[in-house]
Amino acid sequence: MSVTTLESSPVEEAVRLAATLPGRALEVEAGRTVPADLVAELREAGLFSLMTPASSGGLETDPLTLVRVVEELSRGDAATGWTVLIGQGAGYLAWLDRDAAQEITDSTPAPLITGSMAPLGTAADTGADGIRLTGRWPYTSGCGLADHLVAGYRPAGGAPRFALLPSAAVTVHDTWHVAGLRGTGSHDMEATDVLVPHRFTFDPFGPAREEGPLYRLPYMTYLLVAMAGFPLGAAGRIVDEYRDIVLRKRNTERTLLAETPIVQAEIARCDAAVGAARAFVQEAVGQVWAETQDGVAARRTRARLTGAVQHAMRVTLDVADSAMRACGASQLYDRAPLQRYFRDVQTAAQHIAYGLEAQRRVGSVLLGQDVPDHLV
Repeated sequence: MSVTTLESSPVEEAVRLAATLPGRALEVEAGRTVPADLVAELREAGLFSLMTPASSGGLETDPLTLVRVVEELSRGDAATGWTVLIGQGAGYLAWLDRDAAQEITDSTPAPLITGSMAPLGTAADTGADGIRLTGRWPYTSGCGLADHLVAGYRPAGGAPRFALLPSAAVTVHDTWHVAGLRGTGSHDMEATDVLVPHRFTFDPFGPAREEGPLYRLPYMTYLLVAMAGFPLGAAGRIVDEYRDIVLRKRNTERTLLAETPIVQAEIARCDAAVGAARAFVQEAVGQVWAETQDGVAARRTRARLTGAVQHAMRVTLDVADSAMRACGASQLYDRAPLQRYFRDVQTAAQHIAYGLEAQRRVGSVLLGQDVPDHLV
């Protein structure tokens, strides 16, 4: 089924599938990747095609819908939500000539594309044939599931570019033995002297070939709208688990935790913090999208979006810490969702989108200082 013929909305599909995810979370983590049948369901529901151009059979959805979908899935299982947000790489078909994009979708309708944007590859230009790409890229979430992979590289003496490779052209190295997000299969991928035709390389910082407003979002803003829903979903699930645990667990004095003033106050604080973070993200995303209808959103508007996503992740880390401290040693076991989410959000927070360098750039923009436009 083409994703453009879906009868229900992406959010409805996400809610439906998210309800099944808590029961599969241990399977996802043990398998260290999202299982093939679940990937097929997510693909059939169009959830890997949210940023894919309509001209390539995708949904080309608005950013607020994308945020909601990723939030719902991440609330069901963090690793699955992460895999879906990183698996929006087919959106980059908008930067290819339409004929080249059609080559991809003719061979694989509704392609699942992931990859690494880090410019760690080197390329030798062979002239009319294309480039010879060599490199190794760590942290490539979902690389074992993908039909095609995006790989960042730096031409000799030039600015970074992306190459789009068929999955058969890369080697996946099993390196993802980590604390959290274990089910994302974020292994290393490697390419060795792979011929990539020029038509499958592009400048992600330049203008897209497609004209829709989604593709007018500058590089960092485009990335941030994909990342925005994850901390909200994770934080919402942590608060749910926190509430459920304290309603049934007693302290050493045999008092129900839910009846202790400190827990009552912390639950209220955490719930308010998550709600405020969600409101800030929605406001910031909505403002960026409104301004994008007539051009490119202002730098300050885009910086506020980055700040909102950064804030959401900080809130999530704080809520996870509060919940683990309150709920005790019983939550240390692998079967406990709370400890899994605690590990998952610590791992997710290491991503460049949530890091201190991105936060610094937000402050620089808000203070009227110079920041390269493609990094805002």
